[in-house]
Amino acid sequence: MTDKEGLAKQGQPIWILILQGLYGGFFILMGLNGFFHWFSPGGDQPPTNPEATGAFWGGITASGYMSNLIFATQAASGLLIASSRMSAFGLILLSPVLVNIVGYHLYVEPNGLEMAFGLSAVHLVLAWCHRKSYQPLFCNC
Repeated sequence: MTDKEGLAKQGQPIWILILQGLYGGFFILMGLNGFFHWFSPGGDQPPTNPEATGAFWGGITASGYMSNLIFATQAASGLLIASSRMSAFGLILLSPVLVNIVGYHLYVEPNGLEMAFGLSAVHLVLAWCHRKSYQPLFCNC
């Protein structure tokens, strides 16, 4: 069996599989970066509101578990999405994290808002592509 036949058996067009791989890979990288600190997610850009940003991340880290939970969820969801086996579940698992990423960039730190909206758009496209997987959640069919 060739690779193309294997992809066809999964029932997903190649562009969806590529998009899942890139999207999942991004969240794997960002989740692992939260533990290993390879780079600063904001780059060299200073925060526009350092007090609010400091208070937000201070609260997250002061909890003792929340930052680890967020980064582990990002990495695990990214693996599920990129694997193409449980992508629909990975998208569900990542949804609350993504909502908070958008909220953070809307209300606390506007730098990165475009990226948050771009990630949301990709998330919605992938969720739409997996809509049949979600059907049992919403109807008694």
